[in-house]
Amino acid sequence: MSRRWYPAVAVAVALFVASVVPVDAGGGSGPVGADKIAHVVGYAVLTGALVVAFQVRHRTEESAAASAAVGAVAYGIGIELVQAGITYRAFSVADIAANGAGAIAAGIAWVAARRFG
Repeated sequence: MSRRWYPAVAVAVALFVASVVPVDAGGGSGPVGADKIAHVVGYAVLTGALVVAFQVRHRTEESAAASAAVGAVAYGIGIELVQAGITYRAFSVADIAANGAGAIAAGIAWVAARRFG
């Protein structure tokens, strides 16, 4: 595996671990909506790391960013499916939406920063 993949794998592992550990029944101790912000940020970071990994195989920034965003969204859906089978976690469409929002925002921001930055 190329070193370019190390950050993406590290972020993916961290997201997986954070997604399968037990949480308080009350939804955590943070402010309302904090978990959705964590989803957006986590999947934005995963997308950025995947763009770096994908750049070697893709001809354009747009292609790498699109592939990274799709990959991050698919990973998030996969984690939600895993959570559906864990008694102390739950499948959440809202989490999938937050994951997708972070992934898409990161992909767009990456391309915009390369074009206009």
